[in-house]
Amino acid sequence: MDDANIIDTLGKMPMLADLPSWQLEAVGELAESLKLKKGARLIERGSDDGFTYFLTAGKVSLIDADGSSMIIDANTESVRTPLANLRPRIVDVTTLERVRAIRVPDILLSSPKCNDIAKSRDQSTVEKQAQAESPRIVAQLPFTLYREIRDNKSSMLPSLPDTAVRIQIAIDDDRSDAEEIARLVETDPAMAAKLVMIANSALYGGQTSVVTCTAAVVRLGLQATQKLVLTFALKEVFRTKNKLLRYRMKSLWEHSVNIAAISFVLASEVDGMNPEEVLLAGLVHDIGAIAVINHATRYPRLASNQANLERVISCMCGELSALILREWNFVPAVVLAARDAELWQRKHSGGIDFTDILIVAQIHDRLRRNEISDIPPIGDIPAFAKVLGENASPEKSLTILNQAQILVDEMSRVLRR
Repeated sequence: MDDANIIDTLGKMPMLADLPSWQLEAVGELAESLKLKKGARLIERGSDDGFTYFLTAGKVSLIDADGSSMIIDANTESVRTPLANLRPRIVDVTTLERVRAIRVPDILLSSPKCNDIAKSRDQSTVEKQAQAESPRIVAQLPFTLYREIRDNKSSMLPSLPDTAVRIQIAIDDDRSDAEEIARLVETDPAMAAKLVMIANSALYGGQTSVVTCTAAVVRLGLQATQKLVLTFALKEVFRTKNKLLRYRMKSLWEHSVNIAAISFVLASEVDGMNPEEVLLAGLVHDIGAIAVINHATRYPRLASNQANLERVISCMCGELSALILREWNFVPAVVLAARDAELWQRKHSGGIDFTDILIVAQIHDRLRRNEISDIPPIGDIPAFAKVLGENASPEKSLTILNQAQILVDEMSRVLRR
């Protein structure tokens, strides 16, 4: 299928039909046309690859975890909507004959939101003229970033810190023990000090204090050590040389620390939940904002316009965070939490997940700061009932937070060191 046919086909999809022509053409350029033989797997249950799929020819079978199935035919009206689009995927999608499909990077589907916030809002004529380039930058940002990511030439995306990568490789090697991991950590003295500090904190502390990095690793365990080292190392990612944007990056770090610390404490109260992994999810949930801030360094007018910068972050952050975390090979649960952390009324079947914890942590943080004008009532936020029980309320929420404040403060102190 050539670009013209892809654009024509996508233009008939309700979720893309209202895009301006230039944006639809950009989506068509970056979308991929797929041809699959009978019996091929188009989508795997449990995955989240960062694409939205549209079936354009042929038939596929959707099979859920219980073995129930249904058939989707490209000749029916149902294919005008995305195929198996819940994340992570809840069905396997297998072709029943030769099939054609189009897949669109999720990040491009944030472009309609960017269109909306790119429009002028209560600005004077002088302001509109001075910031004439901002709406164009806002609307084009999803496409600009994705092209650079696809072509491996983006300097705006953060990279995983080297120390964290080396330790992850060592832990994945079954032959590594606590002493070897400790030696790697000790190549960064500040990191080693943090690890000993947290091992002796009320969060992990035993009856006696540990004084060596090896003893800290033994107390924490290898997997917790790996998550904590990555968490500590990520502070280096939240930096910019641009003086104009330095304050915004600092506030992003402070917000991320708060959410991470609250998430850790909440997760510690949930059976079967990994607190260190939730801590990490909290710290990286807004990682996409870093790419937006780095991008803004190229455009002084966007960098100097705080309101427009915040609107860009608002429309891009979820999908961009998810994209970065996929590039970093984070597990789907963390990717999903970053993408959906502000979907206040998100519902899902099953038990508590990372996203539920992050949603409740963010509401906690807003309640503490009395910034609740843009969030729904607690009773309308399903995550609250999952995490706090059926009697969830602002009062119960604040009681739990106050009871755990010492632990929250301790984790925050370690992260900020």
